[in-house]
Amino acid sequence: MSRRHPFTLLALVAALTALAWILPAPAGGLGTAAAALALAAAAGPRRVLVPALVTAAPFWLFLLLLHDVPSTIAIGLRLTTMIASVVWVGALLPPGRLVEAMVAAGWGVTAAYLFAAALSAVPLLKARAQRIVDAQRCRGLSPRGGLGRRLRALRALALPLVLSVLHEVDERALALETRGFVPGARRTPLAPPRDGTGERAARWLLLVACGAALAWRIAWRG
Repeated sequence: MSRRHPFTLLALVAALTALAWILPAPAGGLGTAAAALALAAAAGPRRVLVPALVTAAPFWLFLLLLHDVPSTIAIGLRLTTMIASVVWVGALLPPGRLVEAMVAAGWGVTAAYLFAAALSAVPLLKARAQRIVDAQRCRGLSPRGGLGRRLRALRALALPLVLSVLHEVDERALALETRGFVPGARRTPLAPPRDGTGERAARWLLLVACGAALAWRIAWRG
């Protein structure tokens, strides 16, 4: 699946998310959630499936506190579809490959970089936060203990993380400007991903399926 064109992967995520909200609950959400979790499991149980489930679990808790059980199941399955799909595509799609595909398709380099930066933001922040935690532990800071100690540790961890991110934003902006990443600039992709006829047809089929599901749902409710 990782060899597929980036647009095909994104189209699959968009279709699962759209169908989760279009199809009637809870059967529609259950089907899309099962499909998204199956993709996550196929990509790697520990690398993709477990983070998706851990991310979705707090949403289920909040929904259960705010709604009744049927509403919690209906909304929770839809949110699980979205979360599992995004985690799956984030783990499977290298940002550089997405940039090459978007530039080859005629997208502006600024839009391509924004999409790639969004995909790579979470792994980068996670790695940086872990380095800050390790550095603070070497200085004697313990993030464990009572609530007061945890809050003090959170402040000591959050401030360096925010400052480092702001500093990196400035450095990246300067680097992009130096390399010619300015609005309106046209670039030639070095190694654009192969986009076969079958994958283009599959993307159109996903779009048609979502449109047909929406039309059926409107007619059914009418």
